[in-house]
Amino acid sequence: MSARLALALLVLVGHAGAAAQVPFDTLPADSVAADTVDQTARYLREQEQNAVRLPVLPRIGIDGPRPPSSRIVFDRDSIDWTTAQTVADLLQRVPGVYLWRGGWIGRPEYPNYQGRGPHTAEYYLDGAPYAPLGLDSLGVDPSLFPMSLLERIEVERWPGLLRVHLFTRRHDRLAARSRIGIAAGDRDVARYAGALERRFRSGAGFAVAGEYLNAPTASGVRSDASISHLLLQGGYVPSERFGVQYQIVRSKPNRRAFEGGAAAADTLGEPLKGNRSDAQLRLFLRRRGDDLGPRLDVLYVRSGWEGGEVHQQNNQFGGVFSLRTPTARLGASAFIRSRWTTFDARVEGGWAPVAPLGASAEVGYQRHDLGRESRWVGARAGVVLPLGLTATGTLRHGSIVFAPALTADPAQDVTDLSVVAGWQHRLVGVELGYHHTDAFRPQAYQPFRVVDSLAPVGAADWVTASLRLAPLSWLTLEGWYSDPRGPAIEGIPPTHFLGSATIRSRFLRTFPSGAFDLKLQGIVEAWGTGVIGRDAAGDPIKLRGATFYRGVLELRLQSFIIYWDRYNLRSSRHAYVPGFGIPPGGSTFGVRWEFVN
Repeated sequence: MSARLALALLVLVGHAGAAAQVPFDTLPADSVAADTVDQTARYLREQEQNAVRLPVLPRIGIDGPRPPSSRIVFDRDSIDWTTAQTVADLLQRVPGVYLWRGGWIGRPEYPNYQGRGPHTAEYYLDGAPYAPLGLDSLGVDPSLFPMSLLERIEVERWPGLLRVHLFTRRHDRLAARSRIGIAAGDRDVARYAGALERRFRSGAGFAVAGEYLNAPTASGVRSDASISHLLLQGGYVPSERFGVQYQIVRSKPNRRAFEGGAAAADTLGEPLKGNRSDAQLRLFLRRRGDDLGPRLDVLYVRSGWEGGEVHQQNNQFGGVFSLRTPTARLGASAFIRSRWTTFDARVEGGWAPVAPLGASAEVGYQRHDLGRESRWVGARAGVVLPLGLTATGTLRHGSIVFAPALTADPAQDVTDLSVVAGWQHRLVGVELGYHHTDAFRPQAYQPFRVVDSLAPVGAADWVTASLRLAPLSWLTLEGWYSDPRGPAIEGIPPTHFLGSATIRSRFLRTFPSGAFDLKLQGIVEAWGTGVIGRDAAGDPIKLRGATFYRGVLELRLQSFIIYWDRYNLRSSRHAYVPGFGIPPGGSTFGVRWEFVN
C-alpha cells in the first residue's frame, strides 16, 4: 500500500510542476464582440416597411374627367425609360413641336408650337404657375428644369398652346428611398444626381435632392455651361384628408455667351448666370379619403431671381377649390400676385355622363399691370367609338396678354380650334389632326441674339399625323409628321418629321422574373427648308432643311439602369438654329439607381 501511495504522490507532483511551467492564457477565447447589426433582419424589416403605404398630398390641376387625346402623360417610369435628357426633349413627343436647340447639352432648348414662339407653353410646378423671371421675361426654358427631381409630367394640348404640369416626387412608403445617378460623356460632360426621402408613421417626412450638370464647350468657339439644382422638402400628412408641406426648389444656371459664327468672336447667344428659387407652402383639406367630394388647397409661393444685375421677386397667394363626383368635376381657383399679373381667376369643369362621352371647359380672367386684361374660354368634347376609334374637338377663344412683363405688349385676340381623330389597337395606333390658329404677333427668343425678331403670323391651318406600329412584341415603329398649310411661318420649319424604331426585349425565357430589360432605339428627325426669323436689319434668316440621327442603348436590372446616348450620328453640319451647331457623334453614358435603404 505504501508503494502505491508513493507512486500516486509522484504523479500529482509532476502534474503540478507542469502546470506551474505553462501559465494560463490571459485572453478570452474570442476577444471580438459579436456583430451588433443583423443585416438579414434589417433587410427584411425594410422590405416590410416598403409595403406600408402612407398618405401623400394630392396633385393639383390634372384631376377630373377629360376627353380623349387631350393630354400626354409621362410618369417616372416612362421618364427614366425614354431618351429624353431634358423636359424640352419630352415636349418633342408632341406632334408639331420644334425645338430651338442652342447647341450641345446645357444650352437653351425652347419649344415652338404652331408658330407661337416663346409663348408656346405655360408651365406649372406642383400646381403653381411658373412664370418667366430674370434675364428672360418672355418665356421659360424647359431645359432648366431638374429632370431627376420630377415624378410626373402631364402636357395638355390646346390649339396653339401647351400647358405643362410638372410634379416633384411624392414618397408614399414607410421605408426610406434613395437615388443616385452618375453620367459622363464626350468633351468632359458630367452629370450627378442624388436624393434621400423619408416618411414616418406620424405623417412627418422630408426629402433632400440635388442635381448638377457640367457641359464644357462642344460647339462654337466658347459655350461652357453648368447648372445645379437643389430640392428641400418637409411636410406633415397624417391622413388622406389633411396635410401641410413646405418645399423650396433652387436652380443656379451658369451659361457663358455662345461665341462662334463667321467671325470667331461673334456672340450669337446671350449668357445666363444667376439663382432662381421657388418656395411653396401648401395646405390641403378634403372631406373624404379618396378623390371624391370637396377639396381645398391653399398656397403661398415666393419666386425670386438674382443675377445679371437683375433682382426680381414675385409673390402669389391663393387657393384652389374642387368638387368631384364619379362622373363630373367642378373647380375654381383665384390667385393674387405682387407683379405683372396681379389677379388670376379660373373656373373649370369636366363631365363624362357615360363611358364613351367626355367634355370639359374653362373660363379665365387675368388682370395685368397698366390696366391690361386677359379673358378667354376653352372647351373640349370627345367620344370613344367602337373598335378603339376616338374623336375630339377643341376650341379656345379670347383676348390674351401673352407677355405681361412687357408693359408695351397689348392683348391679342385669338380663336383657335382643332379636331383630332384616332384609332388605337395593340398592334397599330393612328392619330390625325387638323388645327386652325388665328393671326398672331410672336416675340423673338431672348437667348438667341442671332435672331432679332419673328414676323407676324397670319391665320394658319396645320395638319398632323401620328403612327405607331408594333408588328412584333419586341419591335415598335412610331413617329409623327406636321406641316403648316398656307403662307410660310417663321420660327418653325415646314414638313417636320420625328420617328423612331425600338427593339426591346426582356429575355423572359432566361429571366422569367422580368427583372431584365434591354432597349435599342434609333431616332431620326427631319424638316424642310424654311425661315427661322429675321436679323437686326429685318432680313430673313434661312433655316436649311436637315436630317439628324440619334442612337440609344439602355439596360435595366430592376431599378438599376445603364444607358448610352449618341447624337448626330451622321455628323450633319446643319443646325436647329443657324450658327448653333450640333457636335458630330457627341455621346453621353451613365447609370441611375433607385433603392430602398
